[in-house]
Amino acid sequence: MKGFSVTYERWSEADIEAGDTDDRGYVIEGVTLREAIQGGLGLVDPSWAGYCEANDSRPAFVRWLTCYDWNKYTHEWFETGIDETRALHIPDSVTAASRRRIARLFRIRGA
Repeated sequence: MKGFSVTYERWSEADIEAGDTDDRGYVIEGVTLREAIQGGLGLVDPSWAGYCEANDSRPAFVRWLTCYDWNKYTHEWFETGIDETRALHIPDSVTAASRRRIARLFRIRGA
């Protein structure tokens, strides 16, 4: 099934102080879950993701998962101090049971 997307937000020290960033957008759009995980999140296996948080505490209703510290300990992070988060967006057509399974893949609490 296609329709999954991955977005990013990049935060500099100045952005954090201001409370907002203009550096955000899509990494990949309209792809399968596998393509989003591998191409958009850069993961071979979802369990390798760092801390991820769902937009809803009920796994059956999750619409997106935000993975924090996506670029932590990379060359860019050390050189610039920019923090990047990435979010996996789940299409509306995905069933509640499949949303729970996706949340479980990313070790979301309660899934």
